[in-house]
Amino acid sequence: MENEIKLFYDLTAEKTADEWYKEEILTPTIQDFVSLLPKNPRVLDLGCGPGHESMRLNRAGAEVVGIDFSEECVAIARNRCPQCKFEVQDFRSLDGRYGKFDGVFACASLIHIEPKELIGVLSNIERVLTNCGYIAVLIVEGEGISEKMSLLEVEGRKLNRTVYLYNLDTLISVTEKVGFDYVREGYLDEKLIEDGWRNFIFRLG
Repeated sequence: MENEIKLFYDLTAEKTADEWYKEEILTPTIQDFVSLLPKNPRVLDLGCGPGHESMRLNRAGAEVVGIDFSEECVAIARNRCPQCKFEVQDFRSLDGRYGKFDGVFACASLIHIEPKELIGVLSNIERVLTNCGYIAVLIVEGEGISEKMSLLEVEGRKLNRTVYLYNLDTLISVTEKVGFDYVREGYLDEKLIEDGWRNFIFRLG
């Protein structure tokens, strides 16, 4: 299943870049998040895809490192957003090699982490954040798995890019175990909210 998720993002990398480098719907979300951080913060774009939101984080004043397990996405990100640093890495094995960050922007990345792995991923994030660092978690609200978002056809191939749904109570119960406090719901465009997306911001206590 993990291979199908990676294959999905490899196959759709160019199309995603073409669409999202010009789509500004998350610009206010990023500005809201960066406003919580110190001036000229270091931000980790967790599951950066082809780098479109890394570009906007940088534009908002951040020094950005983006990581993604899709080589295709990272190659595009390096080409289209040379002002940021991009590395191929599965964030489930995130370590301290990139230094500490003031913030982690997890946009539509933790949706691919099954509940039993979530505490491990958040523990990795905790280790790379500075004291009182922030994480923005953009997820689809609910419980279980979204079949509608998971089962997709790309270039004639049916792929399962499993999308897990999370609600705030679940996230709070897990993040508290690794030292995070819930801060508030971050800004999201009304269209994204109508589609079920939520932006929850946590701070390392």
